Amino acid sequence: MLDPVRRMLTAASETKQTRDFWQAAARILSEWGGGTRVQLTYRGVQESGGVEVGTPGREGKPFVADYHDAEGRQVQAAFAALPAGFPVTDLRAAIEIATRLAVMVARRAALERERRLGTFLVELSRWMLAVPDRELLLRYTLQSVTNLLEAQGAYVALRQAGRGGGDDTLRVASTAGRCAELNGTEIGIDESTTGRVIRTGQPVLTPNILREPDGGPAISPSGAARAAMIAPLKTSSGAVGAVGVVRYVQPGVEEVPPFGLVDLQYLTAVAAYIAGGLELSEAVAGARAAAERAHAMVNGSPLPMALVERGGRVRQLNQAGCRLFGIASESQALGVDLEELGLSPSETSLSLVLARPRDDEPWHGRVLVSQPSGDRRICDCTITGLSEVGPDNLLVALYDRTEELRAQRELIAREKLATVGEIASGVAHEVNNPLAAIRMEAEFLGRTSKDPETTTTAATITREVDRATRIVRSLLRLARRADRMPTRVQINDLVHDVAEIRQRVLRAENVEFRHRLDEAAPPVLGLGQELQQVVINLVTNAEYAVRRRSPAIIQLATQAREGWIRLTVEDSGPGVPFEIRGRIFDPFFTTKGPDEGTGLGLAICQRVVAEVGGKVWLEDSSELGGARFVVELPAAPEPVEASPPGPGR
Repeated sequence: MLDPVRRMLTAASETKQTRDFWQAAARILSEWGGGTRVQLTYRGVQESGGVEVGTPGREGKPFVADYHDAEGRQVQAAFAALPAGFPVTDLRAAIEIATRLAVMVARRAALERERRLGTFLVELSRWMLAVPDRELLLRYTLQSVTNLLEAQGAYVALRQAGRGGGDDTLRVASTAGRCAELNGTEIGIDESTTGRVIRTGQPVLTPNILREPDGGPAISPSGAARAAMIAPLKTSSGAVGAVGVVRYVQPGVEEVPPFGLVDLQYLTAVAAYIAGGLELSEAVAGARAAAERAHAMVNGSPLPMALVERGGRVRQLNQAGCRLFGIASESQALGVDLEELGLSPSETSLSLVLARPRDDEPWHGRVLVSQPSGDRRICDCTITGLSEVGPDNLLVALYDRTEELRAQRELIAREKLATVGEIASGVAHEVNNPLAAIRMEAEFLGRTSKDPETTTTAATITREVDRATRIVRSLLRLARRADRMPTRVQINDLVHDVAEIRQRVLRAENVEFRHRLDEAAPPVLGLGQELQQVVINLVTNAEYAVRRRSPAIIQLATQAREGWIRLTVEDSGPGVPFEIRGRIFDPFFTTKGPDEGTGLGLAICQRVVAEVGGKVWLEDSSELGGARFVVELPAAPEPVEASPPGPGR
């Protein structure tokens, strides 16, 4: 009996899915019985099926073995012909061992799926923050969920108002894989399985979508669709659509494996994410529309204007212009060059800009206005030639966009963070329960098994579950709602959370992540989520700096310094060029491409740190050779304990 059991242990360690393990186990049992035909059916907590191996028509005694446990798992193995004197007692024991090994394979597969789902959702969170576009969101999510659930196609159908006030219909908005056959299809909401999911708000799990009462050929023009899951997309306004995942008939494959309840749980979690992403994209569109309306309103108010000579000397400046340039009166600007007042174009010299405009060719561009106080304003500028006043007179009209751009981008960033945070928090809470169950079962398996390999495997499962739990806990802390009142915040905890979330991704990109933490560092007083954002922004900048470099190293360190806590973030990148060091904390200044950065990261860091009485700066040298940012924050005062009431009080 030892050899078949040893072979089944090997199969359990090599196979990734329960069905594959049972196929291997049935083959091993058949060979043990001399090549007899074996028909094996199994039913687990989440998965069931059957396999058949061996040669029919052999002579021998038929034998049927049943096994079931208290949790509802059941296995039946029918042997067509066993040799005379075959040890059936050992055979029953081998089937029981195979069942337990199948449970281990199923749990390991579930754990791997949980890991892949967690990684997918974290990466999707970052991606959504960067590109809140509906079409890209749907396309990326469907491709990922198709791979995650081992399907051949996926689609999203969205509800749209009926024409002329008629009944609502569904339109397939995005597809992946073989569901491309549904591109642009309109589906009746009252006579389709997808419509039923939206009407009832309940998901559908079916082994054959074409056999559903309201299935029909519309769901698969090719007729090759089989197993399917469809989940509703629920937003605050109700079910706005549905997401479906489909497995198709494939050449050389006898049957299409059905989806299980665990698969449906994954799809439901992803559906919640898609629904949140749809709301996010609508919110961003609304924010953009609001920003455009604000832009029109500002255009209707008095604008800063200056009448200048072609050489740049100011002849006239209105009051709005005085406020923009930070001077008390017009007299301080008369006869002064615009460059001396602090105006500088972003792409070329001012003299070249002033030489361009003619009567019918005004110049439009972006300029920076540096005020005497040190504040800098970003403005749109139009310079027009005024032939009526004189050939060398120009009208300079400025539109201050600094606050508008800052408010617009910070609002969008905060709304995206809040939405993704709520979704990630909900998913993390849902993941915690199955992780706890997996850990309990692994501990039980390790204690009850006498086999060293099984004990080692159980210990590995327990260790990996603990690591997944730590990642989920870190994700929950990073995704929690923003504090409204300052609280005592441990900087070391923030560094731990960022390290827990980012280390695996950075490792995949060959980036070494180091951190040295002073355990004696006291807490600081501030808003936890804003301080988290400071750490995340500095780490994100370091990731960009070391991308595609060797060695690629990011190092974080904390240190207590007499009432202060110092945080340093340094990297092995190329460093910050000397000529731009004075501008890196300016809002909207960035060296990244237009799709890679907004230029708000370091400005937000500086604002958050200054609000809690701290400071942030770039040091001239780093032991890693790249940039070294230093953040110093005042330690939080010790809480004062209330004194007990005195006598007579």
